[in-house]
Amino acid sequence: MLLLVAGGAFFFLRGGDFTYAGRDVVEPETVLTDAESAVDAYVDSRGGASSDDTSCWFRHRNADTTDIEDDLVCGPVLFVDGDPAEAYLLLPVTPSGGDGDVTLTVATEPTDPAPQALPDADLLSRPDGTAPPSEVDLEPPAPPAAEPGYEATGPFEDVELTAPEGVATLSGPAARVTVTGLGQADRVGAGDDALRPADGEVFRVFSYTIDTGEGLSNDPPALSYSVDGVETPVDTSLVVPGATVEGLVSAPEDADVALVVVDGEATQSLSLLDGSPGDQNLVVTTRANRDADPVPAQQVPGVISAPGRVTTPFTFTVTVQSAELTWFSGTNVTVRPSAPDRAFLLIDTDLVADGLSAGEGPAEYWRLTLPDGTVVASQDVVADPSLIATAFDVPADFTTGTLTFGGVFTYPDTATVDFGAATLSFPVSIPAG
Repeated sequence: MLLLVAGGAFFFLRGGDFTYAGRDVVEPETVLTDAESAVDAYVDSRGGASSDDTSCWFRHRNADTTDIEDDLVCGPVLFVDGDPAEAYLLLPVTPSGGDGDVTLTVATEPTDPAPQALPDADLLSRPDGTAPPSEVDLEPPAPPAAEPGYEATGPFEDVELTAPEGVATLSGPAARVTVTGLGQADRVGAGDDALRPADGEVFRVFSYTIDTGEGLSNDPPALSYSVDGVETPVDTSLVVPGATVEGLVSAPEDADVALVVVDGEATQSLSLLDGSPGDQNLVVTTRANRDADPVPAQQVPGVISAPGRVTTPFTFTVTVQSAELTWFSGTNVTVRPSAPDRAFLLIDTDLVADGLSAGEGPAEYWRLTLPDGTVVASQDVVADPSLIATAFDVPADFTTGTLTFGGVFTYPDTATVDFGAATLSFPVSIPAG
């Protein structure tokens, strides 16, 4: 009881006096008004929240003096992700020089941007006697809305990404791109860095990797994010082999969002909703298995003839040295399979007559039969008549077929190699997947 009386007597004696280092403060009401204007502007600049109770107070150094600290206590205020238990800012004041009454100049920003708990309320005072509210009746504000169509590069540590199901890869001449994670968020970031989508939109968050593609080009691809067909380029500094990119696109919830990759002549895409490939994607370039199992060599009788020369019989050894599924048959080959879900079965063969190599067997000697009985004609996909590249247009998921060799062909030097009715069959098998 004596302590309360003593304390009451102190506050009675102190009254409305405010001093700074023993000097009377000039117009303390004006100091607080200036401080409250500064706090209002600061809170607005950060998208914070205040209330009718938000004010500023002088803070006495202790209970036995009218001297004040060199900062004011202002609040309550809250910012994004704020805590009502910590809702007060300390706003510095700067005293004027001299020995007489002191004029205090208020700073425009607090000492610390993070609000703190209310200091000792018994040491806070205003000329009008108003005390801080006993409870903070404020809710932290929502993050500010991003602009419609907002895009950003992560990482976004507060967003959980899930690996897509199925094939989420595309591959072109220079680059192979794989979507590795997909997610949706109603906000990203924390505190002043937090954002929410524009009204009517959601954040689509995703990650993808960029690796070397078919190895046919050193020119980097051009990537873009597409929202219902409207594309925005990806920063070229991100498009490097070995890179992992985490991105965000704000889009209407029902919008089609995709990653578009222009790689040489190939324009392909991957959905950023489920990772699925676009309908123009090259199916065969995403296959893991494209090379056929080894095929044993076989022999067949034939004759070589030419005008003015003796027709000579030979035993020919025919070898299928390799067979592979491909879309790009070579750097100088411009012929392509008939559709994105097709492929060339490209074969490399050798024709040897009694130990003398005749080189690649002409495409006209070959045909391919599929398991359903479909016969696929061969084509030479190289325009240069001095070169041969034999290919068959097949489904991109091709696994088995039978190559048949035989017939007659006249070479550019007028020599004719004729195998009569004899044929050879070479089974070709490529593991699925």
